[in-house]
Amino acid sequence: MRFEINLVTRTYLNLRLLNQISYSVVALLVLLLGWNIMRISWNYGEQRRLAAEVGSLEGSLNARPGGVSEKDFTRQRARISFFNEAIDRKGTDWLNLLDQIESVTPDGISLAALTPGKKSGELKLDGRARSFAAVRQYVEKLEGSKSFSDVQLLSHQEIPVSESGRGVQFSISCKVQF
Repeated sequence: MRFEINLVTRTYLNLRLLNQISYSVVALLVLLLGWNIMRISWNYGEQRRLAAEVGSLEGSLNARPGGVSEKDFTRQRARISFFNEAIDRKGTDWLNLLDQIESVTPDGISLAALTPGKKSGELKLDGRARSFAAVRQYVEKLEGSKSFSDVQLLSHQEIPVSESGRGVQFSISCKVQF
């Protein structure tokens, strides 16, 4: 007699348990999705509330307080803006700026004045050179430097240096990247 066992007919996977686990995971993911949506909508509402509160606070700070005349208020605001500008200019790293200028200034160029502009990062350079070719070389070196941008030759004119010699006085504006 020959016995054969057919192993294919027996189910080794518990499909009922697998389905229950799958449904449980899907239900958990739906709960997490709902919780995240609730949290996002609450954060969005809180953000809008805070933006409105900041706007109202800024409006009250910009408004003239009671008992102060308009003239005094505008004078005080002008003083505050002046001192804020002075603080911003004080924050400039002048030693680093002078090193950057020195690194791109070729021989034959002497700078007479460095004037910061009204906007942050603007700089005006006034100086003298032996020839216009030296001024052109200086402008090209400024443009080639990664520290300076928007380089413009504002003015140049020939000036007498001695009885036999002539030089060039120039003015250059540029923006400095710190």
